Amino acid sequence: MTTHNETNETIPPVAAEDIAEYLERHPEFFRERPDLIGRLDIPHAHAGQTISLVERQVSALREQNQKLRKQLHEMIEIARQNEELARRMHKLALTLMDAAEPADLFATLYDNLKRNFRADKVSVRLFAKTAVPDNNAGGEFAGGADQELFRTFLEKREPLCGRMKQQQQMFLFGAEGNDIASSVMVPLHGPGWNGILAIGSFNPERYQPGMGVELLANLGEVLSFILNPWVAGNNA
Repeated sequence: MTTHNETNETIPPVAAEDIAEYLERHPEFFRERPDLIGRLDIPHAHAGQTISLVERQVSALREQNQKLRKQLHEMIEIARQNEELARRMHKLALTLMDAAEPADLFATLYDNLKRNFRADKVSVRLFAKTAVPDNNAGGEFAGGADQELFRTFLEKREPLCGRMKQQQQMFLFGAEGNDIASSVMVPLHGPGWNGILAIGSFNPERYQPGMGVELLANLGEVLSFILNPWVAGNNA
């Protein structure tokens, strides 16, 4: 660090660590010597060049301000997206509650999640103790024995994001299970039964461990409430 009017011959070299230590112990230094701020130069990124300390401070503040502005805009955009997702999820829940039969419910659910939530594959599997009903064209009612593949997940009763085991993917998504690169499983549950809402993506980055799944968890609660009379009736 040098001044405009002085050279290294008149100012003994001082280690940067010593300067930093001194300023930490004397934070009032620049307040008491404001004249120095405009005279001090510090090394520049380009070899052999220096830049005014004031200019460097102004530049640093400008960069910090730009960074904060960008972060604020990103937060506003995320909030806007979350608000839109919540609105769509609420609308979907109301639509599902109007379904007269399980087949209508599943068709509406699959179509809506693919169309409005960018889901590549959607699947529901319900595990109950009794035999699978005859009207099970979509394969949603899987029977109680099949839940062994998902025992740990169902016991935790929490949504799970990431990569499933191959056997789980094949069970949930059929032949296209090999193409699923990331997925999220949402638990469904009721008295004497449980199940899974599975959403799969061909994009490995779409569903990652640790991502927020509160809206999907809420959808699982709504589905469980709607499905319970049908599944419990079949399980009676």
